[in-house]
Amino acid sequence: MAKRRAFLDIIKKKGALVLDGGLGSELERYGCDLQHKLWSAKVLMDQPDVIKKIHISYLAAGADIIQSSGYQATVAGFKGLGLGTEEAIELVKLSVRLAVQARNEFLEAKATGALTLRGITLGEETPDGVRYFSEGALPKPLVAASVGPYGAFLADGSEYRGYPDVQTEYLEVFHIPRLALFCEENPDILSFETIPSYDEAIAIARAMSDPYTSRGIPGWIAFSCKDGHHVSSGETIIKCAEMIDKVRPITGIGVNCTKPEYVESLIKDIRTVTDKPIAVYPNLGESYDSETKTWYGDPASFVDYVDVWRNAGADIIGGCCRTTPEIIRDIARKIHK
Repeated sequence: MAKRRAFLDIIKKKGALVLDGGLGSELERYGCDLQHKLWSAKVLMDQPDVIKKIHISYLAAGADIIQSSGYQATVAGFKGLGLGTEEAIELVKLSVRLAVQARNEFLEAKATGALTLRGITLGEETPDGVRYFSEGALPKPLVAASVGPYGAFLADGSEYRGYPDVQTEYLEVFHIPRLALFCEENPDILSFETIPSYDEAIAIARAMSDPYTSRGIPGWIAFSCKDGHHVSSGETIIKCAEMIDKVRPITGIGVNCTKPEYVESLIKDIRTVTDKPIAVYPNLGESYDSETKTWYGDPASFVDYVDVWRNAGADIIGGCCRTTPEIIRDIARKIHK
């Protein structure tokens, strides 16, 4: 399809793109309470302007792609809070709409030479005029609809373990209607992220293969991984990449919410079986306690890995949990130079 070819052409021409960073930790930095089953999706109900502000902060940092706040947004989840079906549907779709609005507001502000937007610093005054933190690789940044795994809906941390007792057919039924809602908002990309297992990737591939559901929108599947060679449920990343390589509607493969030190070998494994674009956006290197919903351990020297990941074959680089606009700015400066 034309949209998928266009996305692949962008990757081919630009060489490397910068993805945004963590959403949840930024929401907490703005004072949002995420101690809730819906996590960041709850903010769609209460403080949507904060989400838009965070999108703008990543664009100002030089991100070429921003991801929506749809990771944990489901109709069933919102209805569980007592909302009606139509209201729940609109909130799921709002996650994409906010990212599109943020992108458009940013471009308008940038075109007029504005230094701030919604309280976010967009640029710096220099003797030559306004200099933005990074011009980015694209004149119009892309919006990716974040599509979280079944485990995100369960809100029990199983996206870092997998769910062996859940059939692939059930996972397909879970993803199809939600995917259709995201696609109604016509994002540039679909970002299936923190996928823990081969079986869920199969379910997503089937859903994406329905042209009436996916509307020809390009998408990648990014896996959570437990080490340098295996996804969270135990299958090898090579097995997952081999499958994705055969599914034309899936235009890329990725690794996210994984420790940075595992990423180089994961990229190299993927590159042995596919030439499709690779997106990597690890967490900051800490460990997550799903019981207390807190992070512990020492963070990695994140930006030092960027050249390593590029040399291994990554095409899109950003950050996941605990990474910030400041980190993405440093990545953008490295990549865009």
